[in-house]
Amino acid sequence: MTPGVIGAAPPPLPGDPARAVLEQHAEALLEHTAAQTFPLADEVMRLDPAHYTSPERFAREKARIFQRVPLVLAASCEVPGPGDFKTLEVAGIPILLVRDRHGAVHALLNSCTHRGVAVASGCGAAARFTCPYHGWTFAQDGALLGVASATDFGAVDKAALAMKRFPVTERAGLVWAILDPASPHDPADLLGGIDSLISGFGLAGWTHVSSRTLHGPNWKLAFDAHLEFYHVPVLHRETFGPDRSNRAFYFSQGPHQRVIAPQSRPGAVSRDDLYALGRVPTAGEPADPLLMGEWILFPGVSINTFYPGGHRGVLLSIVVPGAEVGTSTTTQTFLAETPPDADTRKAMEDLGGFLAHVVGDEDLPTSAFQQHVFGTGLVDEVRFGRNEGGLQHFHRWLDRLIEAEQDELPALLASPFA
Repeated sequence: MTPGVIGAAPPPLPGDPARAVLEQHAEALLEHTAAQTFPLADEVMRLDPAHYTSPERFAREKARIFQRVPLVLAASCEVPGPGDFKTLEVAGIPILLVRDRHGAVHALLNSCTHRGVAVASGCGAAARFTCPYHGWTFAQDGALLGVASATDFGAVDKAALAMKRFPVTERAGLVWAILDPASPHDPADLLGGIDSLISGFGLAGWTHVSSRTLHGPNWKLAFDAHLEFYHVPVLHRETFGPDRSNRAFYFSQGPHQRVIAPQSRPGAVSRDDLYALGRVPTAGEPADPLLMGEWILFPGVSINTFYPGGHRGVLLSIVVPGAEVGTSTTTQTFLAETPPDADTRKAMEDLGGFLAHVVGDEDLPTSAFQQHVFGTGLVDEVRFGRNEGGLQHFHRWLDRLIEAEQDELPALLASPFA
């Protein structure tokens, strides 16, 4: 258990073990609130700034984190129907995510097996994918269907020239993949139970509203701001206001965690406000208060709940490395619990724009300057305070997984709810 992180990986209880864990989290929050207590880490953690700037460190993160652990690539509702696809890039790896006519999702290397050209771009729907260079065609599952001018080209083994497939699974309304076609692991076996804890959102049935991509510095600098609220009333004083709490409670589940403010949000009471309810909801009541807070899915995803116009939505933020150590992308995707009418959609799109401003114009420029100054070699240490337990937990797990051998991953990331 990381010091300062409460409720870390409690043992499963009889009945619904995932709900039991959520109830333990809720009870701890209410107890600390009543007692006006606040858990802190045992000491300040120190980190070498080279963790953010070293090409060697970055190469190890790409190989031993981003090509070995399950990554959230999208919400299931971003590719809801047969042929729906989305392209993206993670740490220099181009990916084609597509749902086939049988309903299965595939994560493919977005590369024609003839000469390496991308077979798709952006997002859309397609019955098959045709390379724009020489016209080779591929099925929705990546199988090679046709070679242009096949007689002239010569004999090929179509089965051996399918697009590379990454191990993929859908859990809790999210698409997860391991970006190593030769990985011996099923992504579902390495989620550590976080899929069970967030399943109550029911994201599989939600509606995609909007997406936008922001460019930033090193992926960890871009993501660190999601792991503490210490900066919120200072950096975001003009957007969120100076009266927001700078404290946070942290709960962990393996490398994943939750970051929860010690008070209700300003404004109208939302249906997931545990503090307003003042008790743990019973089994017959809505479980929304058990899901409050910002959910952090290792290594670089956050889920935040909002209620624009009284309608429930979530902002799914996915932070991934770029091809180089000092680059990253943050993809912000807004999802609606129910299909929004025109007014609700506009409210959600407006909120999405506001949150893009907060991250793109406040967080990321700050992180970019950190990248710059760390690169001078004149900063001796980065410090994570006793009140920044989420950052300490995250960076310790990075080191732990980088050092772990491939065959150790299932035990390290096993779900207690299996």
